[in-house]
Amino acid sequence: MTPECVAPTGCTLGEGPLWSPSEGFLWWVDIKRAKLHRFNPRTGNTRRYDLPIRASTIALHDGSILMAGDQEIGVYDPSTEAYERLAVLQGEPETNRTNDGGIAPDGSLWFGTMDDAGKAAQGNYYKFSPGGTVEALRLPSVLMTNTFQFSPDGTKFYTCDSAEQEILSFDHEQETGKLTGRKVLADTFELAGYPDGSAIDSEGCLWTCLWDASRVIRLTPEGEIDRIIVLAATRPTSVAFGDEDLKTLFITTARAGLSFPQLDARPLSGSLFAIRVEVPGLPPREFGKSL
Repeated sequence: MTPECVAPTGCTLGEGPLWSPSEGFLWWVDIKRAKLHRFNPRTGNTRRYDLPIRASTIALHDGSILMAGDQEIGVYDPSTEAYERLAVLQGEPETNRTNDGGIAPDGSLWFGTMDDAGKAAQGNYYKFSPGGTVEALRLPSVLMTNTFQFSPDGTKFYTCDSAEQEILSFDHEQETGKLTGRKVLADTFELAGYPDGSAIDSEGCLWTCLWDASRVIRLTPEGEIDRIIVLAATRPTSVAFGDEDLKTLFITTARAGLSFPQLDARPLSGSLFAIRVEVPGLPPREFGKSL
């Protein structure tokens, strides 16, 4: 089974796929071009929106889309194309921008930052609460923050130190949000890829994209790889489960940094892919709504 290209959008840096059950749409962003994309699997049609910020992660929020981008957080209404800034990050290096993120069990948005050039290890972790406050999470600075996923019961938090090729696991105390028990769930050295965005399925397994390896892997809670998907794009970036049964795995990809010969060999890089899987995912969590 090979993922099918369902939207040849040619994104420079496609990221942040988000399934909207009420609409039946798959949303995602092109960070570098400050675009929001929408795919309708019923018709195969896509639509593109211009954004006022380079959004990197998005979430459902009261019929609109919450997004983190550049060094701020805001809410965007696709029906009116209106954007409202909600918060600005303080004390971030000038060259930093937001990167990946996800909704925690308490309904807050957890997200990270990174050096836009990907050279300095100055990425930080943050929590944006429904009350509108931004607080730093006490995690070590990394070069590139990726993956913000929680186990189905909310007791585990998964993230990636992409540059170190490590997928990390933490114990998560839901009442306080405290993280303990840091461990390396898996490394991706042997697969020659860098872990990027992820999604959790209903069995608690973590599906993770491997940048530069043309692969998406499925990791068990014990850190064992039990499935590998190979696709026709060198740089998969993130995944999300969609369709009514949540058994379609959507995969965003990037063209950024690829040479002309590499793009000639992989012309579908930057496209949206999809593949049917046996184990369904979890419904997307909404900002402001706890488990």
